[in-house]
Amino acid sequence: MNPTLQTFAGSLLQDNNILVASYDLESLPLCTRNAMHLKALHRPGVYNYALQPFSLDCRRVKRLCIINGMGVTLGDSIIGIAALHAIKAINPHIHLTVLRPGTCQPYVEDIYRLAGKIIDELHYLPAALSTFKGYDALIDAGNQLFRNDFATQEMHDFFLRHLGIDPDSVPADIKTNRWLSEGMPEQDPVLNMPYVLLNHRASTPLRNIPHGILAEFVEHIYQRHKMPVAGFGRINHPHFIDLSSHSQTTQNFITIIRYARRLYTCDSSALHIAAAFGVPTICYFNAIKPSLRAAYYPRCESLDMGTERSERLHQSEDHALLSEIENNYRRYLALA
Repeated sequence: MNPTLQTFAGSLLQDNNILVASYDLESLPLCTRNAMHLKALHRPGVYNYALQPFSLDCRRVKRLCIINGMGVTLGDSIIGIAALHAIKAINPHIHLTVLRPGTCQPYVEDIYRLAGKIIDELHYLPAALSTFKGYDALIDAGNQLFRNDFATQEMHDFFLRHLGIDPDSVPADIKTNRWLSEGMPEQDPVLNMPYVLLNHRASTPLRNIPHGILAEFVEHIYQRHKMPVAGFGRINHPHFIDLSSHSQTTQNFITIIRYARRLYTCDSSALHIAAAFGVPTICYFNAIKPSLRAAYYPRCESLDMGTERSERLHQSEDHALLSEIENNYRRYLALA
C-alpha cells in the first residue's frame, strides 16, 4: 500500500466503492493492506475542507452525512460532537448521520451513544459509498490529525471550519461542550466526601503528567486543598484514593470528573469533560499550546510545561525529550 495514504487528509476508497478509514487499516496485517486496492476519497459531491475550503448553509440542508467523523480519541470526539451540536443549533430539524471508523476503542464509542439528541444515525466503516444516497451534503472529516491546520487552530474552531461552519458564528457556550452535560444521565457520586481529582494520563505518553513526580504532585495538591486526592492508578501517597475500579465505563469516568471539587489534569479528555460541567481545572500542557485546547474554557487555568522540541508534537517516545518535560514539572513543584 502507498504509505502516503495512511497520512492522507481524508478517507479512502477500496475498489472505487468501499469507504475505508485509514485508522482501521492499522489493525490489519501489512500483507493484507498491501493487497488492497485503495485510493484517496476525492470526488465531486463530497466536501473535504483540507482539499478545498467550503462553507455550508446548514439551514438549507435536510440530511447531512459526516464521513469518518469525529476523531478516534475520547477528547477529540467530545469536541467534534460539540461542532455537530452547533449544526443542530443552527438547524434543529436537520437529520445528521455520522459514519465512524470501525475499530475504535469501546470507551470512545460510548461517547457517541451519549449524543443521541445530536446524532440521528450512527454507522461504521467500511461501508459502500453507493449506499449513501439521499443526502443533501456529504462531508469527509477523516484523518484530521494529518490536516495542516490541526496543530495550529483551536480545536473547536478546527472542527467547525472543516464542517463548513464559521467558528465566529457559534455561541461560546457550545464551545464549552455543554452538549455533554445536557446528554449525560444523572448518576450518584462515587465518593461520599469532597475530593480533588488528579487525571495524570492522556492518550500518548508525551502528554502525560510524568510518572516520576506523581507522589510529589499529590502532596502538592493535598497541601493546597487539604482534602483527599482521587485519581486513576496506584500512587504511593497516604491521601491518594485510586478510583480505577470505579471507572470501568465512560459514564463512570465522566461522573467521577463531574463531582470533583477541582480537577488537575494533563491535555486529555478529562479537560474537555470538566469544561462541560463547569469543574474548576488546572491543566498542564506538554506539547500543544493551551490556546489551542482550552481557549473557550473560562474555568480552566492552563500551564505550559513544554519545550521548544515538544511544541506541536502529538506523540513522541524520545526519552530525552520526556526527561526535559519531567524536569519542567520538578522545577514547577519546587517553586509551588
